[in-house]
Amino acid sequence: MTHAFSLQTDSLTLRRPSVAEGLALEEALLESICQGEGEFALLAWSPQDRALVMPRRHERLAGFPEARDALRERGWPIQFRSTGGTPVPQCPAVVNVALAQRCRVGSSSAHLEWGYRRLGEPWCAWLEALGVKGADLGAAPGAYCDGRFNVRIGGRKLVGTAQRWRRVRGCKDMAMLAHGAMQVGETPEALVAVVNAFQAAIGDPQRFAAGSHVALYQALPDLDLETALPGLLARLQEAE
Repeated sequence: MTHAFSLQTDSLTLRRPSVAEGLALEEALLESICQGEGEFALLAWSPQDRALVMPRRHERLAGFPEARDALRERGWPIQFRSTGGTPVPQCPAVVNVALAQRCRVGSSSAHLEWGYRRLGEPWCAWLEALGVKGADLGAAPGAYCDGRFNVRIGGRKLVGTAQRWRRVRGCKDMAMLAHGAMQVGETPEALVAVVNAFQAAIGDPQRFAAGSHVALYQALPDLDLETALPGLLARLQEAE
């Protein structure tokens, strides 16, 4: 099976595009699998700018124009993504990993859980190899964009995960894009405050809790991320 790393010079180097460019790179990664151009690819990126990224359905909410203006004044323009969930901050404190793979699977319920574990279990193993205790997959009540397959440290959300599936052109195979967004820097309070500001601006009473999140630097304050990240990508490749 061919492995096509969508990274700088075929290395495991972290890309640093804008948020809009990073989202477009992920879309292109999935489309390449859909078009039969490969069977597996990885992309790691951390944005050089920042934005609050959310499903386009939020654009239809009452009060959205006012919320968009309020967030822009805070330095957080809004971008849209093709997956569901709640708003998620993207900034240089976040590292994204997207895994695209051609799949032959059965029912949707089976392949969704498989996809999340395909991404999350190597991520947990990487954290454990770095010396983190209590890394696992699960929900983090009170976290923004919570789900059953967050990568957690001590029950707190480190990595949010999402998936997209499409048909491979000309056959019954499916193309999966599994995405993880990991907070590596900043404080959880800083990023949660941005999401809560949006919630307040649209008049939604739901608020999220900083205590439900953790940043990688809090668990591994001396980690050299640029040196350690290729180990995560290698584990994701080897698990295929």
